[in-house]
Amino acid sequence: MTAHMFPLASQSPTGLQPRMRREEHGLAADILPRQQSSFSQPPPGFPAHIDGPTNWSGLAPTQVHTLDLGARGVADMEKSLHSFHKLELDGDEVTPERFPLPHLRGLLEQCALCVHRGSGICIVRGLNPGNYTIEDNIVLLLAIASYIGDQRGLQNSKGDMLSHVTESKSWTVPKEKRHGIHTNDSLPFHNDMGCEVLSIQVRDRANAGGHTCVASMTAIYNDLMQSNPWALHTLAKHDWPIQTSSKKDAPFVLCPLLEFHADNLLISMDPARIGPRPLVRNGSIPRLTPEQQDALAALQRAARKHQVRLETQPGDLVFINNLGLLHARESYRDGASSSRHLVRLWLRNSDLGWPIPPSMKMPWDAAFGDGAHKVVNRYYPIVPMPEYMECKYSNGTAAFVADDDSDGGDGDNDGDDATLKITEGGTFTPHGEAT
Repeated sequence: MTAHMFPLASQSPTGLQPRMRREEHGLAADILPRQQSSFSQPPPGFPAHIDGPTNWSGLAPTQVHTLDLGARGVADMEKSLHSFHKLELDGDEVTPERFPLPHLRGLLEQCALCVHRGSGICIVRGLNPGNYTIEDNIVLLLAIASYIGDQRGLQNSKGDMLSHVTESKSWTVPKEKRHGIHTNDSLPFHNDMGCEVLSIQVRDRANAGGHTCVASMTAIYNDLMQSNPWALHTLAKHDWPIQTSSKKDAPFVLCPLLEFHADNLLISMDPARIGPRPLVRNGSIPRLTPEQQDALAALQRAARKHQVRLETQPGDLVFINNLGLLHARESYRDGASSSRHLVRLWLRNSDLGWPIPPSMKMPWDAAFGDGAHKVVNRYYPIVPMPEYMECKYSNGTAAFVADDDSDGGDGDNDGDDATLKITEGGTFTPHGEAT
């Protein structure tokens, strides 16, 4: 991303957190005085305007970078899949070296560049999940993803590297006690805190609704700089209480939601991770101020204004720059014999990845840093858990990893402790069993 520094305007008078929004008339009344205040300049260290390939608004579906594998690409995938089976390796060993794709490598590297240096979105299309076993669908996801990012992020402290975003018909835990990704409700604009590249495999679609919507933070920033610059100042302050899910340290840290770092505009924002939640140590985490609530509301409105609605189909692999884009989900309705089902993987590209500012390191460390390295075992659940495990820390939107869960019982597990893993012998077995 290139940041063009425009002359600052002369100084002159001038989010929507669940269960915490005030009445609309009160919100509007509070915003007006701030709009008329002296916030005509950007936050300290931020440019007045940002240009570049991520400065897009409402991309048409044909403008989203899409790689169609075609018959030759699918044949390459299946040939390498057959060879990989002979190696009898586990999930962590699905790499470009062990899963060579000579005809696709250059195209997939272009996808990685698009995610990190372009619009921030890439869709890989052409695989039919019905043609492969459940296990092979996971291997194909890991294989293609390994060309986009060489490091995978930990998604919970139990070692799961995948999450299943779905609402199983067999679950009996009430919806209000489930994680947001395990309901059919709409989800506000957010990102997965700690993740760099959000990877999604589309297993099945909803009968109605359920589209993923994506918005560029650059476009949102430029919009708010013109309409509500005070909101940017609020988002950039180092006073947002972010939940840590820690039992040893403080239950929250104070961080900004927005940073301009190494010429990149980064957002780290999940409304369900900000401020207190019913399932998190009552009274120990500060409530958001009215100004912070209004800033989140302004952010949500701008994101909806600039969003693109992704038209995906089963088998698609979607890669999103999670630091530069926000995503949301429409509510949906499943059919009698179908269920919306996505598989989520977190990635990092050690060559192309954006530098992480110190203020945003806490969730990142749990997924990719020292916190992640403390978790020895790595599991690749291939199906959602048959019985839902209620979250103790949060039932929020996305997730970041609980940073200490040594007893195995209190982690933020997304309710997604599915039953199978890839073991060293290359076979899929129940968690905790060896072949």
